[in-house]
Amino acid sequence: MGIKLTTLRQAGIEADLAPALGGGLAGMRIDGVPVLRPWNGDETVRRMASYPLVPYSNRIARGRFDFGGKAQALRLNFGDHPHPLHGLGWQREWTLEQTSDASAVMRLAHRPEQNEAEDWPWAFDATQTFSLTGSSLTVTLAYHNLADTIVPVGLGWHPFFPRTLNGQDATLEFSADGVWMMDEQALPASLDAIPAKWNYQQARPLGQPGLDNCFAMWHGEARIAWPGSGMAIRMSASEELGHLVVFTPASPADFFAVEPVSHANNAINMSKPAIHGIKEIAAGATLEVTMRLTIERNAA
Repeated sequence: MGIKLTTLRQAGIEADLAPALGGGLAGMRIDGVPVLRPWNGDETVRRMASYPLVPYSNRIARGRFDFGGKAQALRLNFGDHPHPLHGLGWQREWTLEQTSDASAVMRLAHRPEQNEAEDWPWAFDATQTFSLTGSSLTVTLAYHNLADTIVPVGLGWHPFFPRTLNGQDATLEFSADGVWMMDEQALPASLDAIPAKWNYQQARPLGQPGLDNCFAMWHGEARIAWPGSGMAIRMSASEELGHLVVFTPASPADFFAVEPVSHANNAINMSKPAIHGIKEIAAGATLEVTMRLTIERNAA
């Protein structure tokens, strides 16, 4: 069918938006160099440079949870995977409502009585606001609760980065206070101290750490660099995004993901979901989070 892209431009930075493909970001370039994994043209959001996570991040075990004394069941949304994944925003078409040379607003309306109630039982509007400057891209994601009750919400993004840039391998740097170890069903089993092999408190080569894990009590910044290329990205996020999922698929995958999110995987099924980042949003209220990607030109 062909996917229409809208490109924002400012002082050598370009960002391609794909509202029809999960509200995704199809690419981001600095002076023509792609610093996010560029979309390959396949009509699947899974090949985007980044996409929004709303109204939850990562997995909900078997799609089952209780909230407000009522059992909820979500449909599976990722092939034969046993758990629904990443909410519904990445699988819906968003509407481009406003645009200028360096800014844009996308909107998504979810009405369970009209859409799939099994995707999420409560009505909401979501917006993404993109703002480009000469040194950064800022994205704000807002969830507006249209239900007549308090609802649980999680938000975030799923940006992908190239493992190599101009022939240089990526380094990663971030700080967190713990990491969730995963069980055989890819669900969190225990919150542990970060092992040395996964410690990126000091910048070091990404390597092949075999990560698909959520880091808890993330300090709110991460830096991805390609030493020798002169290029780096510093990711920062609003305080509501207190967790960081890092995904490093094995070779021959040429990308990795560093995902700022509000909550731990499957937090909604933990004994105290709010401690692990689930937000309870009152009727008519809005939860808003922000991610900023700041470009470091001539970086070491």
